[in-house]
Amino acid sequence: MTAFAWCGTVVVVGYAFFLAHVKAQLNEFYSRFYDLLQKGGGEEPGSGEFGSGYADYRSQVRAELWSFALIVAPLVSASPAAKYVRSAWAFSWRVALMKAYLVAWDTKQEPIEGASQRLHEDSQRFADGLEGCLVTVLDAIFTLIVFSPILVKLSEEIAPPSDFGALRGSWLWVVAFASSLVGLMGAAFFGQKLVGLEVANQRV
Repeated sequence: MTAFAWCGTVVVVGYAFFLAHVKAQLNEFYSRFYDLLQKGGGEEPGSGEFGSGYADYRSQVRAELWSFALIVAPLVSASPAAKYVRSAWAFSWRVALMKAYLVAWDTKQEPIEGASQRLHEDSQRFADGLEGCLVTVLDAIFTLIVFSPILVKLSEEIAPPSDFGALRGSWLWVVAFASSLVGLMGAAFFGQKLVGLEVANQRV
């Protein structure tokens, strides 16, 4: 069980990094592909850069579409496998959580109606919620890491809207990081109120 727990952790973290890497590759593809479409959109057959009846232009478009297929092919294969492993990993964690609850079960207490159902549903909701938070946070962290060189490069080419001082050369990265941090802290602050409301609903 311990080995499966660590293997599941490696798969979840590795898939989040892989997904961020695919996003970066798709970002580069979109830049090349739409620049190519713009370059050939204003040409007339038999004139301009693609004078030979668009033959060279069509070959470049086919090459870019083939590169797109090579980018998304691993994602199509890896996503179902990673989702299966993540679901099995979360389910095993939920089972371990339920066993911990059962060990601490006090049979001397007056039984609560539907206690077994509450045990199943509450552990499921807790596991699903924590899994969703983990996936979202990992995706945000790795996306920011992978796109950091791009943001720094764009920061040098685009003037900031205000004076960032020593951070002028990486102002886009600073804005992205600050936005992610504010969003995460805001979700944590307001989300804890939702937990209390859910507990109150269960009591009712």
